[in-house]
Amino acid sequence: MKSILHWRQEEIMASSALNVLSGIAAAAAGLAGEKVSKTTGAIPGLDLATIVPALLGSKAGGAGGVVGKIASVASAAASVAAKSGLAKDSKVGKIADVAGSLISLTKKTGAKDTASAATDGIGALAAAIVGGTGKAASLASIATTAAKLAKTVKDNKALTDLASKLGKTLSSKFGVSFNGAGTAITALGKVLEGDTKTALFQAILKGLV
Repeated sequence: MKSILHWRQEEIMASSALNVLSGIAAAAAGLAGEKVSKTTGAIPGLDLATIVPALLGSKAGGAGGVVGKIASVASAAASVAAKSGLAKDSKVGKIADVAGSLISLTKKTGAKDTASAATDGIGALAAAIVGGTGKAASLASIATTAAKLAKTVKDNKALTDLASKLGKTLSSKFGVSFNGAGTAITALGKVLEGDTKTALFQAILKGLV
Protein backbone atom coordinates (compact mmCIF):
# COMPACT_ATOMS: atom_id res chain seq x y z
CA MET A 1 0.00 0.00 0.00
CA LYS A 2 1.35 3.42 -0.94
CA SER A 3 2.10 5.82 1.87
CA ILE A 4 0.52 9.28 2.05
CA LEU A 5 3.96 10.75 1.37
CA HIS A 6 4.34 8.64 -1.76
CA TRP A 7 0.91 9.70 -3.03
CA ARG A 8 1.81 13.34 -2.33
CA GLN A 9 5.07 12.97 -4.27
CA GLU A 10 3.18 11.53 -7.25
CA GLU A 11 0.66 14.40 -7.07
CA ILE A 12 3.47 16.98 -7.10
CA MET A 13 5.19 15.25 -10.02
CA ALA A 14 1.96 15.11 -12.01
CA SER A 15 1.10 18.76 -11.45
CA SER A 16 4.71 19.71 -12.22
CA ALA A 17 4.50 17.82 -15.50
CA LEU A 18 1.33 19.72 -16.40
CA ASN A 19 2.99 23.00 -15.45
CA VAL A 20 5.94 22.21 -17.73
CA LEU A 21 3.64 21.24 -20.58
CA SER A 22 1.71 24.49 -20.06
CA GLY A 23 5.00 26.38 -20.05
CA ILE A 24 6.08 24.77 -23.30
CA ALA A 25 2.77 25.79 -24.88
CA ALA A 26 3.26 29.36 -23.62
CA ALA A 27 6.80 29.40 -25.00
CA ALA A 28 5.56 28.22 -28.40
CA ALA A 29 2.97 30.99 -28.41
CA GLY A 30 5.59 33.57 -27.49
CA LEU A 31 8.02 32.35 -30.13
CA ALA A 32 5.20 32.71 -32.66
CA GLY A 33 4.71 36.32 -31.59
CA GLU A 34 1.52 35.74 -29.61
CA LYS A 35 0.78 36.96 -26.10
CA VAL A 36 -0.63 34.98 -23.21
CA SER A 37 -3.15 36.71 -20.95
CA LYS A 38 -1.82 37.67 -17.53
CA THR A 39 -5.28 37.26 -16.02
CA THR A 40 -6.54 34.04 -17.61
CA GLY A 41 -3.38 32.38 -18.92
CA ALA A 42 -5.32 31.29 -22.00
CA ILE A 43 -3.22 30.04 -24.90
CA PRO A 44 -5.51 30.10 -27.96
CA GLY A 45 -5.01 27.07 -30.18
CA LEU A 46 -2.92 25.18 -27.61
CA ASP A 47 -5.46 23.81 -25.14
CA LEU A 48 -4.00 21.06 -22.97
CA ALA A 49 -7.41 19.41 -22.73
CA THR A 50 -6.97 18.69 -26.44
CA ILE A 51 -3.20 18.21 -26.51
CA VAL A 52 -2.86 15.59 -23.75
CA PRO A 53 -5.37 13.08 -25.22
CA ALA A 54 -3.87 13.59 -28.69
CA LEU A 55 -0.36 12.83 -27.44
CA LEU A 56 -1.62 9.74 -25.64
CA GLY A 57 -3.66 8.50 -28.58
CA SER A 58 -0.94 6.46 -30.29
CA LYS A 59 -0.08 4.46 -27.18
CA ALA A 60 -3.30 4.47 -25.18
CA GLY A 61 -5.24 1.90 -27.16
CA GLY A 62 -7.94 4.24 -28.42
CA ALA A 63 -11.21 4.86 -26.61
CA GLY A 64 -10.80 1.77 -24.48
CA GLY A 65 -7.45 2.93 -23.08
CA VAL A 66 -6.22 5.99 -21.27
CA VAL A 67 -7.82 8.36 -23.77
CA GLY A 68 -11.24 6.88 -23.12
CA LYS A 69 -10.70 7.24 -19.41
CA ILE A 70 -10.11 10.98 -19.64
CA ALA A 71 -12.36 11.78 -22.60
CA SER A 72 -15.07 13.29 -20.41
CA VAL A 73 -12.46 15.29 -18.53
CA ALA A 74 -10.92 16.61 -21.72
CA SER A 75 -14.25 17.71 -23.14
CA ALA A 76 -15.29 19.38 -19.89
CA ALA A 77 -12.02 21.25 -19.34
CA ALA A 78 -12.38 23.87 -22.04
CA SER A 79 -9.20 25.70 -21.10
CA VAL A 80 -6.90 23.90 -18.69
CA ALA A 81 -4.08 26.39 -18.98
CA ALA A 82 -6.39 29.26 -18.10
CA LYS A 83 -7.13 27.97 -14.61
CA SER A 84 -5.35 29.25 -11.54
CA GLY A 85 -3.99 26.65 -9.14
CA LEU A 86 -4.04 23.78 -11.64
CA ALA A 87 -3.59 20.91 -9.19
CA LYS A 88 -6.48 22.08 -7.00
CA ASP A 89 -9.14 21.68 -9.70
CA SER A 90 -10.54 18.13 -9.78
CA LYS A 91 -10.87 17.94 -13.56
CA VAL A 92 -7.52 19.59 -14.14
CA GLY A 93 -6.03 17.31 -11.52
CA LYS A 94 -7.09 14.25 -13.52
CA ILE A 95 -5.45 15.63 -16.64
CA ALA A 96 -2.38 16.41 -14.54
CA ASP A 97 -2.19 12.74 -13.55
CA VAL A 98 -2.21 11.69 -17.18
CA ALA A 99 0.24 14.43 -18.17
CA GLY A 100 2.64 12.89 -15.69
CA SER A 101 2.86 9.84 -17.94
CA LEU A 102 3.97 12.06 -20.83
CA ILE A 103 6.46 14.41 -19.21
CA SER A 104 9.15 13.21 -16.81
CA LEU A 105 11.18 15.53 -14.62
CA THR A 106 14.56 14.57 -13.24
CA LYS A 107 16.37 17.04 -11.04
CA LYS A 108 20.00 17.46 -12.01
CA THR A 109 21.27 18.97 -8.81
CA GLY A 110 24.96 19.70 -8.62
CA ALA A 111 25.41 19.78 -12.38
CA LYS A 112 27.52 22.81 -13.29
CA ASP A 113 26.13 23.02 -16.80
CA THR A 114 22.59 23.25 -15.40
CA ALA A 115 23.45 26.45 -13.56
CA SER A 116 25.29 27.93 -16.50
CA ALA A 117 22.49 26.97 -18.90
CA ALA A 118 20.16 29.51 -17.29
CA THR A 119 22.48 32.40 -18.11
CA ASP A 120 21.86 32.45 -21.87
CA GLY A 121 18.62 33.25 -23.67
CA ILE A 122 17.46 29.70 -24.35
CA GLY A 123 18.67 28.51 -20.96
CA ALA A 124 16.80 31.28 -19.18
CA LEU A 125 13.60 30.39 -21.04
CA ALA A 126 14.06 26.70 -20.23
CA ALA A 127 14.62 27.57 -16.56
CA ALA A 128 11.43 29.65 -16.54
CA ILE A 129 9.47 26.72 -18.00
CA VAL A 130 10.81 24.21 -15.48
CA GLY A 131 10.25 26.63 -12.60
CA GLY A 132 6.82 27.74 -13.80
CA THR A 133 3.73 27.48 -11.62
CA GLY A 134 1.25 26.93 -14.44
CA LYS A 135 -0.68 30.03 -13.36
CA ALA A 136 -1.59 32.88 -15.68
CA ALA A 137 1.16 35.30 -14.62
CA SER A 138 3.81 32.61 -14.97
CA LEU A 139 2.63 31.55 -18.43
CA ALA A 140 2.42 35.17 -19.59
CA SER A 141 5.97 35.78 -18.40
CA ILE A 142 7.24 32.70 -20.26
CA ALA A 143 5.53 33.86 -23.45
CA THR A 144 7.07 37.33 -23.12
CA THR A 145 10.55 35.86 -22.61
CA ALA A 146 10.07 33.63 -25.64
CA ALA A 147 8.88 36.56 -27.77
CA LYS A 148 12.05 38.50 -26.95
CA LEU A 149 14.16 35.49 -27.86
CA ALA A 150 12.31 35.08 -31.16
CA LYS A 151 13.37 38.58 -32.19
CA THR A 152 16.99 37.38 -32.33
CA VAL A 153 16.37 35.09 -35.32
CA LYS A 154 15.86 36.06 -38.96
CA ASP A 155 13.47 33.54 -40.50
CA ASN A 156 11.05 30.65 -39.84
CA LYS A 157 13.72 27.98 -40.23
CA ALA A 158 15.88 29.67 -37.61
CA LEU A 159 12.80 29.98 -35.39
CA THR A 160 12.09 26.25 -35.69
CA ASP A 161 15.73 25.49 -34.92
CA LEU A 162 15.42 27.72 -31.86
CA ALA A 163 12.35 25.79 -30.68
CA SER A 164 14.18 22.50 -31.21
CA LYS A 165 17.18 23.78 -29.26
CA LEU A 166 14.85 24.82 -26.44
CA GLY A 167 13.54 21.26 -26.25
CA LYS A 168 17.07 19.85 -26.24
CA THR A 169 18.10 22.30 -23.52
CA LEU A 170 15.11 21.31 -21.38
CA SER A 171 16.14 17.69 -21.82
CA SER A 172 19.92 17.84 -21.43
CA LYS A 173 20.28 20.64 -18.90
CA PHE A 174 17.07 20.48 -16.87
CA GLY A 175 16.14 16.80 -16.93
CA VAL A 176 12.82 17.11 -18.81
CA SER A 177 11.89 14.20 -21.05
CA PHE A 178 8.91 13.37 -23.24
CA ASN A 179 7.70 9.78 -23.02
CA GLY A 180 5.59 9.83 -26.17
CA ALA A 181 6.66 8.61 -29.59
CA GLY A 182 7.21 10.70 -32.70
CA THR A 183 3.85 9.50 -33.97
CA ALA A 184 2.21 11.07 -30.91
CA ILE A 185 3.74 14.44 -31.77
CA THR A 186 2.64 14.08 -35.40
CA ALA A 187 -0.89 13.32 -34.18
CA LEU A 188 -1.12 16.85 -32.81
CA GLY A 189 -1.35 18.16 -36.36
CA LYS A 190 -4.72 16.44 -36.69
CA VAL A 191 -6.32 18.13 -33.69
CA LEU A 192 -4.58 21.51 -33.56
CA GLU A 193 -4.48 24.41 -35.98
CA GLY A 194 -1.68 23.99 -38.48
CA ASP A 195 -0.12 27.34 -37.66
CA THR A 196 3.36 28.50 -36.65
CA LYS A 197 2.56 28.15 -32.95
CA THR A 198 1.60 24.49 -33.36
CA ALA A 199 4.70 23.74 -35.44
CA LEU A 200 6.93 25.33 -32.81
CA PHE A 201 5.18 23.41 -30.01
CA GLN A 202 5.86 20.18 -31.90
CA ALA A 203 9.48 21.20 -32.51
CA ILE A 204 10.03 21.73 -28.78
CA LEU A 205 8.56 18.32 -27.94
CA LYS A 206 10.69 16.64 -30.61
CA GLY A 207 13.73 18.22 -28.97
CA LEU A 208 12.77 16.43 -25.73
CA VAL A 209 12.75 12.96 -27.32
